[in-house]
Amino acid sequence: MVSIRANFNFFSYSAGISACERGKQWQQVISLLSEMREATLEPNVFSYNSGISACEKGKQWQRALVLLSDMQEVQVEPSFISYTAGISACGKGKQWQHALVLLSEMQEVQVESNIISYSAGISACEKGEQWRHGLVLFCEMLEATVEPDVMAYSAGISACEKGGQWQRALVLLSQMCQATVEPNVFSYSSGISACEKGKKWQQALALLSEMSEAEVKANVYSYSAGISACEKGRKWQYALALFSEMCLAKVAPTVVSYNAGISALSKGSQWQRALSLLSEMREANVEPCAISCGSGIGACEKGKQWDQALWLLCEAKQGKLKLNVLNYNTAITTCGRCGEWRVALSVFREVQDDKVEPDQYTLMGAIEACGRHGEWQQALLIALELWQSKLEPDIVSLSATIKALVSGRHRQQTNNGKLTCNMSSEAKPKQ
Repeated sequence: MVSIRANFNFFSYSAGISACERGKQWQQVISLLSEMREATLEPNVFSYNSGISACEKGKQWQRALVLLSDMQEVQVEPSFISYTAGISACGKGKQWQHALVLLSEMQEVQVESNIISYSAGISACEKGEQWRHGLVLFCEMLEATVEPDVMAYSAGISACEKGGQWQRALVLLSQMCQATVEPNVFSYSSGISACEKGKKWQQALALLSEMSEAEVKANVYSYSAGISACEKGRKWQYALALFSEMCLAKVAPTVVSYNAGISALSKGSQWQRALSLLSEMREANVEPCAISCGSGIGACEKGKQWDQALWLLCEAKQGKLKLNVLNYNTAITTCGRCGEWRVALSVFREVQDDKVEPDQYTLMGAIEACGRHGEWQQALLIALELWQSKLEPDIVSLSATIKALVSGRHRQQTNNGKLTCNMSSEAKPKQ
């Protein structure tokens, strides 16, 4: 009767562990495994596999490795499933080194690696941005006469994408087709993203076209990467066409899609379209981020829309978005070029109030804004701030100061070999 009771408990625990693993309840699985050992019911390889798999699903790579170590201590030999789940867990935790160690260990204990374990290893390298290691694994897989499937190819292409290796990504896509392995949306998206990082907009568009011909439906990542590639190539027409195609295909744009589109239009001096897209973004309930507002401000500079730039700056601050110094610089320059030197000065002061570290271009923009409209005293005060700050004046800032003084027709008088400036008492810097 005792033996029957023990067997009953063992199978009950095993069934519970398996059920919790399917339900992605890794905490319960760990607890049940611990209870089994306390009840002197040693878990077998299937119980451990369920535990490692549960940890993998729960992104608990450390616990997965602990279970693998426990198996060896109690002399339960890890199987192919044990190692593969462990490698996948390490991949999700961006622990590519541990994943490679497990793959190596598999070979040492003569547990045969197959397409699943290699793919998990390549994916771990990809997530850890170790594209070279990922490609080495891919080559090892071929040498081991393991035929790559769509998952393995996709992981390899994604590894190339992370490393900015667009040529290698395209080679893998080509090899994939030659091996009669049909690329899926992930394969294509990774390839398009690789081209985007390599600033190869033509290749990115070619892949999108190839997707359509292969009847693989592009998703938000495919379209966003394509739009971004066109933005980097300064092809705003193509970027806008892709954005429209995306909406017609009923693929909802994300903040990344909108940002790429707005930036493309801004670079193409299409400020009206850029601001219109920013407005559409809000209507679609996609919350603009600092990049969205920054690109919008850049578009306002191209269109000399100082009031719009100021409004976007205020909107970003109200939304507590962290703008960078470049955004402020653009707003200052825009106001200055539109004759709004007082507003430019106000934005210049806000840079310091908002605890944003100004750079030489911040000061130069303010100097130019004042100098452009004959406010040489204000320009000189800001120039003095530059020289008294930690920033080192360069030829650009010096030129801006000189232009400001010349445009204000400042009278220079030489007295005892020294240059004196007829500054009013109000314009003199405080001691």
